[in-house]
This record gives sequence, C-alpha cells and structure tokens, in this order.
Amino acid sequence: MRPQSVSRSFALTAGTAMSLVLSAFSPAAAQTASSETEATAEVVVTDQQETPEGSVENGYRYDAGNLGPLGKTSLQDTPYSLHVTSGEMMRNREAHTLEEALKPNPTVASLLNSNGINSLTRMMIRGFTAADGGELRDGLVDRSFTFPPMEIVDRIEVLNGFNGFLYGFSAPGGTINYVSKMPTEKTLTSATAGVYGGGIGYVHADLGGKVASTGNRLGYRFNAYRENGSTFIDGGEQDRALVSGVLTYQLAPDTVVRADMWHQDYKVQGLSTYFRPNGGNWSGTGIRVPDAKDLDPSTQYTQPWTYNQSEKTVVGTGLDSKLNDTFTLRTGYRYATMWRRDTYVNAVLLDNSGNYSEVANIEPTQSEQYHSAYALMDAKFGTFGIGHEVTFGYTGTDMYYKRANKNTQTLGNASFSSQPSYSLSATAYTFAPNNNFQQTYNNNYLLGDTLTLNEQWKLLLGITHARYDQHAWGRGTTISTSNYKAEANTPSVGVVFKPVPEASLYASYVEALQQGDSTSDATAVNANQVLPPSISKQYETGVKARIGEMDLTGALFHIDKVNAGIDPSDHMYKQDGREIHQGLEVTAIGKLTDRLTLGGGFTVMDAHIEKAQAAPATKGKTPINVPEEMARLWVEYALPFVPDLSVTGGMNYYGERPVDSLNTQYMDGATIFDAGLRYTPELYGHPVTVNLNVSNVFDTAYWAYYRSSDGLVLGAPRVFSLSVRTEW
Repeated sequence: MRPQSVSRSFALTAGTAMSLVLSAFSPAAAQTASSETEATAEVVVTDQQETPEGSVENGYRYDAGNLGPLGKTSLQDTPYSLHVTSGEMMRNREAHTLEEALKPNPTVASLLNSNGINSLTRMMIRGFTAADGGELRDGLVDRSFTFPPMEIVDRIEVLNGFNGFLYGFSAPGGTINYVSKMPTEKTLTSATAGVYGGGIGYVHADLGGKVASTGNRLGYRFNAYRENGSTFIDGGEQDRALVSGVLTYQLAPDTVVRADMWHQDYKVQGLSTYFRPNGGNWSGTGIRVPDAKDLDPSTQYTQPWTYNQSEKTVVGTGLDSKLNDTFTLRTGYRYATMWRRDTYVNAVLLDNSGNYSEVANIEPTQSEQYHSAYALMDAKFGTFGIGHEVTFGYTGTDMYYKRANKNTQTLGNASFSSQPSYSLSATAYTFAPNNNFQQTYNNNYLLGDTLTLNEQWKLLLGITHARYDQHAWGRGTTISTSNYKAEANTPSVGVVFKPVPEASLYASYVEALQQGDSTSDATAVNANQVLPPSISKQYETGVKARIGEMDLTGALFHIDKVNAGIDPSDHMYKQDGREIHQGLEVTAIGKLTDRLTLGGGFTVMDAHIEKAQAAPATKGKTPINVPEEMARLWVEYALPFVPDLSVTGGMNYYGERPVDSLNTQYMDGATIFDAGLRYTPELYGHPVTVNLNVSNVFDTAYWAYYRSSDGLVLGAPRVFSLSVRTEW
C-alpha cells in the first residue's frame, strides 16, 4: 500500500479499534465487570495455579515479563508493549531459528534469515532493526554475531519501541530478550529426536532438577544438542553442535548465586544468493524487481562452495539476594567470545529477462569478544500512602571486534533458467592480516520508580544517564573507522490505569540516545562511517485486557528519529530529515474454548520521511524494506473424536515493501500458510509429544526481505518437520 492510502487506513483503523476497546471500559461496563469479577475471581486464581505459564493448557500465556533492569513485572502493569513467546510453543512449532520462533508475533518482521550471508536472524520491530545491542540474553547484551540457538531458550520477550530509559544506547525498534532455561523444581529428563529444515536430523537431551544431597540447594539444567543433514536448498548441508549448563546454589533462604555457560559450533554449506541491480539502487536503472514466481526457491541460486562457519562460547555468573524487607540486590556478568567466516554470492541483475552476473564475496575470519554486566538495587517502601518500587544501579557492555577486508571475484553470467557452477580462484582465500579494529563501551546509570497511587493508578518515572564511546583504528575499510563519544540523560514517564482488575489503559513517553547510523553500501563514498548520535522520541498509548482465557492488547505508537540516507548529489551517506513511524498494533493469545487455542493480530503503520533537505524527493516516502501492514493468525484445535490429537494451522501476511528510497519499486506482499498435527499420548506412564509441521503449505514463491546493502532474498519453499519428545 502506498503512503497516502496507508495514512487514511491507519487513521480509520486506529480510531475504530481504540473506540471499540475503550467503550468496553465505560462506567456501566466497568460496574458490570466489577460485579462479575467478585463471583469469578477465585476460579481464575485456581486456574493460574494449576496451569504453568506459557503451557499449552494455559494458551501459551504469561502474566509477567522482564522489563529490563526493572526486573520481572506484571504485563498488565507495564506502560509499554511487551510480548512473551512461549518455549513450549517454540518446541511444538519446531522453531530452531529466531525467525520461526517469532513468526506468530504480529508486531515483528524478518530482516535476515539463517540461510543468508552470515547465517544470522535479524528482526524488525515497528519498522526498525532490533540488532546487536537490541538482542539480550537474561537481560545482558548478547550480540547475534552468529547463529542464535533456540534450544536453550525458555521463552523470548520482545519489548516493542524505544527503551533508552532501560538500556541507554539501544536499538530504535525494541529489544529481544532470550530467557534461558533454568533449573527445575522437579526432576526433568527429556529426549527429543527429529528432522527439520528440509532434512536436518537432530537429537536433543534436556536435564534439570535439584540435588537432594545438598538439601535441594543446588539446582542444575543441562542441554546437549546435535544436528546434521540437508537443508531445503538443493545441495545444502548443515552441521551444528550445542552444549549448555546452568547451576544455581541457595546460599541463604533469600540469596541465590548462579553460573552458566554455553558453546556452539556451526557450519552451513550452500547459502542463498542475493539479487540486486548494478550499484544497488533500483531508482532510474530500468531494472524491475523480478516476480518471485519466476524463480525456484528450492535452489536459492546458490553456488555449492558458499558457506558460513562460526563458533561461540559464553560464560556468566550472577547473584540475587533479598537483603531485608526493603532492599534486594541483583547482579549479573557475562563474557562471550566468537568468530565467523563466510563466502556468499551477489547476483547483479543485467536486464528484466532473468539474466544476471554473479559476484563472490569472500569474508575473512572475524572475531569478537564482549563483556556485559549489571549491578542493581531494588527498594520497596511506602511514603504517605504511596507505594514505591525503586530500582537504581548500573548496566554496561564492552565490545571488541577485529577483521580484515573481504575479497570479491566476478564469476560470470547466469539466468533464472540456467545456473552454471563456477569456481573460485586460487587466491580467493588469501587475506591481509586483520587490519581493522573497533572497541565500544556502553555505560548506563539508571534510576526508576514505580509508584502505586492506589488500586487503579500506577506511575512509572525513570531516567538513565547513557554514555557511549567508540574507538576504531587500523587501515581496513570494512567496518566503521569512526571515533566518537556521546552521552545524554534519557527520561521516561508512564502511567497505568486499571478501570477493572482484568484490564488496564496506559500511556508512556520515552527518549532514547541512538547510535549514529552507518551503511555498508559500496555506492556511498563514506561507507561504514558512523554518523553522529541523536535523540529520538516515542509516544505510546494502549490497552491490555484478559477476557476469559484470552489476553488482548492494543497499542498506538508514534516514533520520531533522525533519518539517514545517501545524498544523490555527492553520494555521501548523511543525516537528512526525520523518520516517522506511527501505527497500531493489536494482538491476541489464549484459549477461546477448552479445545481451541489461537493467537495473532495485526500491525498497520504509516512510516515516512519528513523534512529531508539533501534528498527532498524522499519526503513522504516509506523507508526501504518497511512493511506497513502485517498480520498473523495461528490456531490449535484438540479434536474431540481422536484423543490426544490436535490440528494446527497458521497464516502469515506481509504487505508490500519498497526497495528504493523514492518508492518507485516494491517487493510484492505475500501470504504464507502453515499446518501441522500434534499427538500427545502416554506410553508406559511417560508423556510423549509427536509434532508434524509443514511451513509454506502451498509452496508459495515470494521475496522474504530486502537489505539495501545486499539485495533481495527468496523465501523458503514448502518445508516439513517432524519430532518425537518424551519425558521421564
């Protein structure tokens, strides 16, 4: 949908949706709901006690999530948009990548997937990339420099929108927090075997519990995972090994110390090819975006020697201690070291008949180390009848990165109907020594207070002093060589009103210090230079409600940040105007009936550029690769006539996305359907779960995403997955 029509549809949809939601909380409705609550409250509490959060029986719902340094918070009492994806849902859907794990979330879109260049997964939240500093593990920065493993994750928490108050320098779209599997209260022994991704076989062991000989003070959780086999790409192979361990020890009744580690080796052979016009700019070249239906997604037009290989090791520790009735201390530290190398192909489109030239990109080994830590104090007290939950302390990250420049080699011509095999030259893997180095420091000092004014009103006030230092040196040009320092105070204020216990209305304002943008587009004369940091702002208002066993949310947001792009007059990448993203998000999750579980929702957004001077033609245009419409729907139905058998299905819709700043060309929108079966019998007294899933049931050919510095990537074809899991 073009920007003008999106604006009209956004205004109409937003106004109608919010009017309907708010009408439910009129005084008459509130009085009726209040009287009904008195009669049903006991039943609701009992249900919550009997069904674990995030379980199938609970409709994959959660009552609380982690709000960054503020810790675990009731979702209904949070003046932000926070969504939790259940680990059990991930297992049942055979989600081994972040893209698959978050597919049911209607507020995020894929930017990179695991069969691409670096085997990374990048997600867009509210039209912005949540990357690097925007990905966390247990509240500590966990840069997705390599393939992020889902098998050691208990759940994923997505905080939509700016969060500078919580994290200082942060990604504009939001944050993705992987919550690790922790020791279980009861002994857990589970084993899973399966196949996914076209033919990747795997086995997975998951052990947890408490050691009785220590008086149950020592807890443990261990995971071991191994996979090997063919990917959905013709001739593709993938090999991955993963181990993890978490130990906790109760030093005192209210003091727990923990230690954790995980290590992963990963290699995939056969990567997707990226398609783009010469120079990467679709405007004025005469080259049109190819119709995805003319291409074969099972080949991905790969060369058999393209690959990605990586290794990552993470170790950490932490301490949580309730010092007394007022103060609680929380600390955490994590160190990670990793490396990766890869070779991939760009296809430069030569005409509109499917002919292209192949260019190989040979990346040397890149390595990275980082330290991430927090030290926080919570204080709970009252003053003049007002309850206070105060958090103050420090969070920070220190990252060191090194690499050399990549090599490129023009291979030859090919077409959609004929893909010859090419070989690399003997010198393709001869690199200069590492000659580009970068170190960054992100230090944040936080003070926040959640004030409970009465049973209906809560107020959140907070401020963070954020400081960001970047130092770069060497002779390379592949990563940023910019040096700069920036610091700012980033405030936030939020208010929550609960007209009835089952619902809340909220509004919030956030400022964030944003790291300057950069581009790897080779057409920019200052490629990889980081631009100056800037202050961005977000306004948000929304509603959250629990109706029966369904959780419903709606949020209106307005984000205003600096825009950056390549000036056509001098080919400089520079700041120019403002980038505005405003829209409506609606989500639902839970059990509509005892047998029917569903979830999903939609996002409609008006994203456009304002006040551009260097490139005035971009005013009013939608930023590249931003879908202004998205929708998700997934259902599970327990068949009444076949015990223990459920059918599942899903629909994923992405609206069209522009591929150039002038919006002259678009990737077509796509609707993809999934389906599956789940069988949960007991064998010899042990629960067994069998999952069969089919993604892209109708084998739809579509463009999955576009990245301006790389190109277009085809989505995956029809893919089957099957797993068997048992516990004892």
